[in-house]
Amino acid sequence: MKALLGLTLIAMLIADQPRRVLLFYTDNGKETWKEQVSTLNGRQKDIRDRDIEVKSFSNSKENIPEWRKWKIDTTSAFTFLLIGRDGGEKLRSNEVVSPEKLFGLIDAMPMRRNEVKQKP
Repeated sequence: MKALLGLTLIAMLIADQPRRVLLFYTDNGKETWKEQVSTLNGRQKDIRDRDIEVKSFSNSKENIPEWRKWKIDTTSAFTFLLIGRDGGEKLRSNEVVSPEKLFGLIDAMPMRRNEVKQKP
């Protein structure tokens, strides 16, 4: 019984975490970053529906901790990361990721399928 309560609590805490899209870019990757941001900005309703938080990190001193945490190659001009509600990396790309690819991946996740079933 205790183990079941613990798992339920963990599931509730995870469900409260947004999915995250993290965009890392250097000066050389600024145009790719702009293209990615523009692509995502055009799909804000879909992003809200899937509870996705988008954050960008340029290659600057204040962002070094994030670059290190996610093991981003500083020689890479652009890196796209999708982080699931569980905090795990679900997708890494050095190219612009289409909304269809992003949403398709998320929609195939068990937690997302449960969210869709529970919506009124």
